[in-house]
Amino acid sequence: MPNQWYRRGVSTAQRVFVGYGTVILVVGFALGTVLGVLRTKAPAIRSLATAHVETLMQAAVHLGLAFAVGAVGFDSTAATWGAWLLVIGSAMQAAGVTLNWVTHTTDQFAQRSPGFLVNSSSSFVIWPGLIIIAIGILTNL
Repeated sequence: MPNQWYRRGVSTAQRVFVGYGTVILVVGFALGTVLGVLRTKAPAIRSLATAHVETLMQAAVHLGLAFAVGAVGFDSTAATWGAWLLVIGSAMQAAGVTLNWVTHTTDQFAQRSPGFLVNSSSSFVIWPGLIIIAIGILTNL
């Protein structure tokens, strides 16, 4: 157990946020690489650029939430549930914007694309998680 020293005091919610934040950061860079390669041969692909930026922003948000949850000591079952709900909803958002690129959607709202349906559904998962995490952080300040 010599490598376990750095994990002391890290809550399950923090691990969920750090794990997702790291994975989605890799996805964001992968999408950026694809964007760069395709951009050299074709005009700008707005939906791919959106997916790239969305995933990079998600990485920063989730890594920041991992810090915030730890900084205020919000370590409970509620924190874990909130983290999982946010991560699942965020993954749905990332999948939705990526799906819009794959399906060549130009306007997800007008076209009611599969990506739009996934993005819209994610709100029902993200909001409860966000409320739990926000209340937990703010009440532990």
